[in-house]
Amino acid sequence: MLAILKTKCILMTREYIALFFSIIFCPMLLVIFGMVYGNDPSPIFNGQGTIDVMIPSFSGLIFAGTGLISLPVAVASSRERGELRRYKMTPLSPMAFLFSDVIMYFLISAVGMVIVLLIGTLAYGCDFTGDPLLFVYGFTLSGLSMFSIGLLIASLSKNAKIAQTVGMVIGFPMMFLSGAGTPVEMLPDSIDKIVKVMPLSYCVSMMRDIWEGLSFSDLSGDSLVLLCIAVVFTLLTAITFKWD
Repeated sequence: MLAILKTKCILMTREYIALFFSIIFCPMLLVIFGMVYGNDPSPIFNGQGTIDVMIPSFSGLIFAGTGLISLPVAVASSRERGELRRYKMTPLSPMAFLFSDVIMYFLISAVGMVIVLLIGTLAYGCDFTGDPLLFVYGFTLSGLSMFSIGLLIASLSKNAKIAQTVGMVIGFPMMFLSGAGTPVEMLPDSIDKIVKVMPLSYCVSMMRDIWEGLSFSDLSGDSLVLLCIAVVFTLLTAITFKWD
């Protein structure tokens, strides 16, 4: 599996869409929001600045791009090109193959998040008051939940075009209606019920709580929802995955 992971990481340098969503898109948005709103304390965000709110929220935006769009397209493309059929002849299990994809996209997502943190800290003076270990925990759990949904999309998609279409139909509404792309405080109250049924909203909620310094016990509700999503969708992927 390590050899496959190494190969996939090399091939990732050619995946311009995935690199854009994970490394360029969120830092670019952060700079734009910073130019427009700055990071002065705002009553809308209970005294926090706009950038302070956007940084933890952008973790969800990154995973929406990599987990719901890039990952399904990559796996479906491998199926379409017949690569998965060749892997079928090896002792490698489907989940081991998919796990290598998850690791690769998680690492790329982590790089994107580090860039966002550096821009927020160096350019806008953002101050993280939470627990770094909790931040890693929240980021990891958020990634696992979004990747599990992406893997199911990949398992049910016969080709890359279908995977891309389904991923965008599911991913883009989540990006902008879950609080990831636009803070929930700026969204109309009429869509509150829509926000609550979007899995990505729980990623955003948890990461914002961690950023604000809440303890692990305060994260139990969001953590449970995201853990259930990760387990259920991973099991569905294991059941439905086909090599060809």
